[in-house]
Parts: sequence; C-alpha cells; structure tokens
Amino acid sequence: MLLPRPKTTTSPLSSAAFRTHASVLVRILVVCLSPLLIAAGCGSSSPAVATAPPEYWQDVVIRYEDHTYSPTVRTVQLFKRGFELAPPITDLENQEPLVLRFDDLQPNIESLSYTVVHCTADWAASDLMQGQYLSGAMNDYIPTGRQSYNTLQPFIHYELEFPNGMMRFTRSGNYLLKVYRGSDEEDLVLTRRFMVTEQALQIDAQVKATRNIDLRDVAQQVDLSIRYPGLYVQDPFGDIHVTVLQNMRWDDARTNFKPRFVRDNELVYDFPEQGLFMGGNEYRNFDLKNLRLATRNIGRIEPGAGAGVYEAYLLPDIKRNIRVYDNQRDNNGRFLVRNDLVDGDPLGADYVNVHFILPMSAELAEPVFVYGGFSDFTCQNAYRMSWSPEEKAYGLKALLKQGFFDFTFATRSQGASAADLTAIEGSHYQTENDYLVLVYLTDHQQRYDRLVGMRFVNSVRG
Repeated sequence: MLLPRPKTTTSPLSSAAFRTHASVLVRILVVCLSPLLIAAGCGSSSPAVATAPPEYWQDVVIRYEDHTYSPTVRTVQLFKRGFELAPPITDLENQEPLVLRFDDLQPNIESLSYTVVHCTADWAASDLMQGQYLSGAMNDYIPTGRQSYNTLQPFIHYELEFPNGMMRFTRSGNYLLKVYRGSDEEDLVLTRRFMVTEQALQIDAQVKATRNIDLRDVAQQVDLSIRYPGLYVQDPFGDIHVTVLQNMRWDDARTNFKPRFVRDNELVYDFPEQGLFMGGNEYRNFDLKNLRLATRNIGRIEPGAGAGVYEAYLLPDIKRNIRVYDNQRDNNGRFLVRNDLVDGDPLGADYVNVHFILPMSAELAEPVFVYGGFSDFTCQNAYRMSWSPEEKAYGLKALLKQGFFDFTFATRSQGASAADLTAIEGSHYQTENDYLVLVYLTDHQQRYDRLVGMRFVNSVRG
C-alpha cells in the first residue's frame, strides 16, 4: 500500500502557487538542457523511437477510456488470465484475475503504481468512495519491469495481475484501471477499462436479419429481452440501462435502449433501433510470429538498416466495398503477442516496422487509418495512412510487436465519434461478429450503477 505524502505547513507557497513555480522551473530546465540532451544522444546505436518530449508543465486530463499517455509505452493488453483474446471482464463472486501487460521502449525501469476508479454506466466517475468498492489496499505498486532479451528493439516489460491479495472488489460495475508513476496519480502512464459483473438476471439475445429491407444485405440486428425475477427494479424504463458492443468496440457502443413491453418482471425490446449494426467485413490479418520466413499475407521481411529492427512488407491490399463476401476466419480485430522461437514469452518477442499499403484509384475525402485492437479500436494518428499520388496508394509504417494481428482499413469523418469500417471494407449480413450485451441497474440506495448481467452472442454461432 502506498504511503500518503507527508503534509507540510511551513512553506509560504500555496499548493497552486507551488505548482506554478515548479512548472516555470521545469520549462526553463527543458529549454536549457535540450541542446545538451540532443548532443548526448548523437552516435547512439539503439533503434530510434519517435518519442516527442512531453510538455510536463501541462496538466494531463484523465480520459475514462482505453488510452496511453506516455509516448514510449507500446503493446498494452488487458485480458482475463489464461486467454489472451478474452475481454477484461471478471465476476464479482469469483474474481478471476485480469492480466495487464505493456512495454516501455525507454531504457530505464520506472517505479509504477496502479489504482482503480469505479464508474457509472456511461463511463464517468461514480459517487462511491474507494473504500466502498475496494477491500484491502486502495493502490499498490506494479511488479518491477523486466528487460527484454535477444531483441533488436530493447524494452522494459511490465505485467500485473489483479484483483489479488492486496486488492479486491466489493461492488460490480464499470471500472477504470489507472497506471501512474510513483505516488503521483496525475502523472498518468495509461488507463484501461474493465468490468466486474454479477449475474442477477437473465438475458435472451439473438442476432437476426433486420426488418429494414434496404439494409437486409448489409446489416445485423441484435434483438433482446431481459427477465429479472427476484431483482427489485423501481423504474424499468429509467433504472435499467443496456449497452451493446460489437467486437468490443467502445467507440461504437450502443446505449439508450428502451423496452417496448414490460410484463411479469420481463423487459421486451423487440428489434430496438439502437441494436441495428452494419455487419462490416471480416478483418484482414497477418502473421509475424516467425521472422525467418514470410508467412500469411507477408510479402517480404528485410533486415533493418544498421542495428535497426526488421522491416516487414505486407502484400498490397485491395478495396473490398463492392466485392462479394469472403468467409475468411478472423479474431474480430484482436491480436496475439507471440515469437514462436521463444515459446511465446513476451520478453523475447521483438518489434518490427510493418509496412501497410492500400492501392486506390484516387484519394478519399476522409482520412484513412489502420484500425484494430492494437490501436485500441480507435483512429489514432500513429496509424493514419499517407496518400502517395505517384504510387496511387495509401501507405503506413508502424512499429508493432511480433505476433498475429487482425486489422482493417477505417475512415473517420470530421466530428464523428466512431470509425467507419464500411467505406473501404464494405458490409455484409453474413459477417461473423461477436456482440456483448451489458445490463446495468441504478441502485438508488447505494448510489451506483450495478452491472447485473452480461451476455455474449455471436452472429453465426448464436
């Protein structure tokens, strides 16, 4: 358990004034020392990593979503122990551990800590105090990072399992995991969403053909009903909140479901409008588990310049928005970290510069991104593709860890919150997709949103 910072009453400066003076001093030091640091870095043989210096005098605003604040942190994974592709969900009763993994490409091992924040159904901080949803420690240190071995790109690997002997959950609901440096919770490294569930009701869900004839060939409809015998619900229309995710995409989460019928402790939604999803297309993928040979969808692999990392060139992809559906298997956007030569140890999986190419007859009006679990299912600038008029193609070079990756090409209109996965890839009702139905109950007595039920349903397997 982290000890609180000692309080002092002798300083003539207020907390706000102290932060202001400290910010000015840090800014002066950065400006003065930058030329010296650049000079000291000349001649280094370590692989170059694009790490623009953070502006330490600017306050970091916490984001209640999957986000990485440190520019040197890569390959963040959060999953249920035992299955790397499992979503970060644990049961309140059994509390099976979740595993957090990530790499830091800087050379120094840091002292990192973590804590969790209980959230509302719409991902804002709840009114609960930490002692009301945690037992044991309110925060703790992350185990000391370990150095990679036999990799051209050196990195420090951190791994954490929770809940554990130091920290347990006493309430269900949405949670945000915060990783930060030392004991300063404002010096954030990353945040990740996870959920703690209690099965207090029954969810019946199916993926069906839509009733909208115009979308019959391209869309999928999630139909559901909820039965809650033995669970007191004061206002079924205002206290029950339903969220539906397609392939764990929080950027396209559907909310504001309202039941069409209420009968005998049962809510019937009957083809809700919010449950209509574009089917999309199967994810593209490539295999980088072995750098000695070109495997699935890899055109060629070349050694990097000097002591740099390997360069992997993917086979050129084609636009699929007007093509017939192709039933190729995928992992619905997720990725595995693996080096077959070291038996899957994440410490021995190297980083590779992966070159994506998408031939196009003309540049699109919206920006194009490479999109998937490795990008937190968001359109990140690090994965934005560049248009080349000479080659008539979009291209991107991205530093990724060895493994098996699903990806797709996405566009995003200005002001849109969700990526469009259909403009380039097309959409088909036959596409295999995973859907997750989450049901929350607003508990007015205890003043928080309980996650009282969840249900996975697949568009093909049911």
